[in-house]
Amino acid sequence: MSTKLSNLEWEIMEVLWAASPLAASEVHERVPERHTCHVKTVRSLLDRMLRKEAVKREKKHGVWVFVPAIEREACIARESRSFLQRFFSAQPVPLIAHLVQNDMLSDEDLDELRALIDKRKTDQSGSETHE
Repeated sequence: MSTKLSNLEWEIMEVLWAASPLAASEVHERVPERHTCHVKTVRSLLDRMLRKEAVKREKKHGVWVFVPAIEREACIARESRSFLQRFFSAQPVPLIAHLVQNDMLSDEDLDELRALIDKRKTDQSGSETHE
């Protein structure tokens, strides 16, 4: 998949990652209520996502059903790299600094980040001593 997903396409992917295969009408029923789109819109988006190779479809009992063609984690990684490149010149520290300096992280978030950093450092120093 090389083309970016729109916000509504991303939400459709979230529906499919949570439960699939699903028919377009089932996807429509599960799309968050804040989107007041018609089932025909969902069908059109699924067709577009099929062309983008974000989803696959197969016929089950005479009905087209859709499944994700890409894993959620792979898609998040791709979108994260794109965001980081676009807004922070592919540098993660300015992104984290922005979040910290603008009070966008709770104390719990900061504790979790510290724990992740400490774990990464421990894991890396442990692997260096075993080489």
